Amino acid sequence: MKRRILMATAMAMILMPFVAAQASAQRLSASEIEQLLAGSTITGSWGGDRYQQYYDPDGTTIYLANEGRREQGQWQVNAEQGVYESWWRSSGWVQYTIRRLEDGGYAWINGDRLEMFTVSDGRQIE
Repeated sequence: MKRRILMATAMAMILMPFVAAQASAQRLSASEIEQLLAGSTITGSWGGDRYQQYYDPDGTTIYLANEGRREQGQWQVNAEQGVYESWWRSSGWVQYTIRRLEDGGYAWINGDRLEMFTVSDGRQIE
């Protein structure tokens, strides 16, 4: 019995920062996502790996990993579901929500993690 209580307490402590961050973060609407990304470059970290990504208003996107790997994909906003969707050769179409954080930054929801990023106007990558 003590072991179950200990495990439940440990899990609650692990999840608490994520739940708190989720609660204090506002989910962006489809129009806010479009306005934020179209014609912008984001810089962030995904699973600990740094990257930059440019979102062309025509629906193409360029991803540049910190180690130099470059990929071209597609992006769109699903207005009905209010989510961002990206297409990559390796994964097909995948949906993500974006949150605006209390500090004014942004984050993708990636499973149980917040993947934070900043936004710059225009194309900032070659």
